[in-house]
Parts: sequence; structure tokens; C-alpha cells
Amino acid sequence: MPVPYFCTVLYYGMAVLLQSRFAVNSVTCGDYSRPLQISRFVAELNAGFRLLNLKNDSLRKRFDALKYDVKKIEEVVYDLTIRGLKPVTSISNPACEGDMSDKA
Repeated sequence: MPVPYFCTVLYYGMAVLLQSRFAVNSVTCGDYSRPLQISRFVAELNAGFRLLNLKNDSLRKRFDALKYDVKKIEEVVYDLTIRGLKPVTSISNPACEGDMSDKA
């Protein structure tokens, strides 16, 4: 694939910078589920870029910026989890439910 294609894709990935700010601002406004959605999206995007062997300087710099933004979003989700503000998902693990019913 030509380098300009990857530059275009990584420019799309730079929108993650805005996503990381959006995650922080969402928490500030009380929307605790939005950072989880952003985290899933950014994790999938980052996983795709990790499969590539980026040796080009400009591509590598953009990928490094993406990695730092992923870390920032993960920290937001971690803080939500630690503080007990992470919303409960509707998908439950049957194995966990069985454990809880045995203890009750």
C-alpha cells in the first residue's frame, strides 16, 4: 500500500485526539457511558495500526500520538471504574451470576 494511503488513515486516527478530549469532557458533564464507547472504538483502531510495521518517520510519529491518546482514554475509563461510576452493562456473565446466587 502506498504511504499516502496510510497518512490519510492516520489523519483519521488523529481524530482520536479529539476523542480523548471528548472522553474527559463527557465525564465532566456527567455522561459516564460515553468514555466506554470511545475506548472500544479507539482500542479497535489502535489494534489495526499495531498490525502494521511503521518505519516511516511521519507515520510513526502519528502512530505514537495515537498510542498516547489511547492511554489517556484508558486512564479515564480506569478512573470511572475505581470510583464506581462505570455504568453497568446489560450483557452479563452467566458464570458470575451463578457464583453470586450461591453466596446469597
